[in-house]
Amino acid sequence: MRLFSPVVLQPPPPPASAFRFSSCLCVATLSHCHLSDDVAQALQFPKLKKLALQCVSISEDSLHSIIAASPVLECFLLRRSFGFRCVRINSASITSIGVDANDVHKRTVTCLEEFIVEDAPCLKRILYLQSSRRHTQLQISVISAPSLETLGRLSCPDYCKLALGSMIIEPCHIKGFRITNLTSPAYTVKILAVCNFNLSLDVVIDLMRCFPCLEKLYIESYMGRDKNLWRRKHHNLIKCLDIRLKTVVLTNYRGIRSQVNFATFFVLNAKMLESMTFRCRRYLVTDGILAEQQRLLQLEKKASRCARFYFTTKICEHNFMHINHAHDLSKTDPFECEETKVGVCASFE
Repeated sequence: MRLFSPVVLQPPPPPASAFRFSSCLCVATLSHCHLSDDVAQALQFPKLKKLALQCVSISEDSLHSIIAASPVLECFLLRRSFGFRCVRINSASITSIGVDANDVHKRTVTCLEEFIVEDAPCLKRILYLQSSRRHTQLQISVISAPSLETLGRLSCPDYCKLALGSMIIEPCHIKGFRITNLTSPAYTVKILAVCNFNLSLDVVIDLMRCFPCLEKLYIESYMGRDKNLWRRKHHNLIKCLDIRLKTVVLTNYRGIRSQVNFATFFVLNAKMLESMTFRCRRYLVTDGILAEQQRLLQLEKKASRCARFYFTTKICEHNFMHINHAHDLSKTDPFECEETKVGVCASFE
């Protein structure tokens, strides 16, 4: 048997008429094509506000040339494109970025390894769109983005390293995430989405230290190896930790002890909590099991008087993010589920 190396065919160039009205375009999506240097560097997009490059072959210089030629660009979506190793963002107008690393094998083409936000004063959202290949490594570095409010999703299965100033968050198979230089937290971030195979309160508390003004937290987990016992372990921490969370969403909730312990921490200590949603399987939403969960979670002792607790079997069509087009990046909260399949929902005050 003979083994052959994978071959990536060069996608065709766009038709010559594609950029005839480039000076008038406000929204543009380029997909499955090759942009040569001479074409890309001749382009000017004075009115372009939303740009998506999906499965596009383009050189690093040409990519930067297109970004520089879009002085009012607000939303930038970069998916599965190749031909460049590093992207640098310097934009006075950009507000939302969605990016992933190409799932083509690195031996065949040049793939994205670094995405650097050097200066983006209006940037509010950075969304890492999960790649289908877990071995693809990407480092996202944010040097200056003073308006940054939304991040996600941070995912342990993916090899995405995030650097915010001097603070670094990177996946760690043992703990979930490894955080270094916690002395420079990101106070502007208010919305965070996290995917971690193991639901760990220790990890989430560390992330809350990274983002002390966090208001919305979305968590997806699949295992509950940690016991998440916190009353003794974090007794002193509770007194000084300012929990500003208003919304918590737990996906794949099964009502097991580690999950109950995790959720109880927020029930009893989040004084500003407004809603906590447990996305679970249908068998959990019965009168008997819900009554037992209400007792185990100690909802009668909730720290926030206005908090409401929802148990739902409704399945979000797009899980954490529904980002198919550049205009999807403009959503204030891209992790909020708007489209769901039919299910059952129960709530407690």
